[in-house]
Amino acid sequence: MSRRSPKSPPAFETIDARVLDQVTGGRISPRTTLDPVLLQGIQQLSQAIMSVGQNLAAAKQGSSQQMMQVLQQMMQSRRR
Repeated sequence: MSRRSPKSPPAFETIDARVLDQVTGGRISPRTTLDPVLLQGIQQLSQAIMSVGQNLAAAKQGSSQQMMQVLQQMMQSRRR
């Protein structure tokens, strides 16, 4: 087996001054507010969840009313 010597990393290259003159800014500053598109998506999602919850509650209420009607009919039929 031959032992290879580890490769040294490539040397840094000098950046031309003309290229550096076109660079503006520096560090990236973190966003302090939510992205408007993200905020709109969250609002739409919350509206969809509320709608599903309301539909589920309405379905449960309708089911409960049907069950009560069936029970009342059963009770009335026993009394006869």
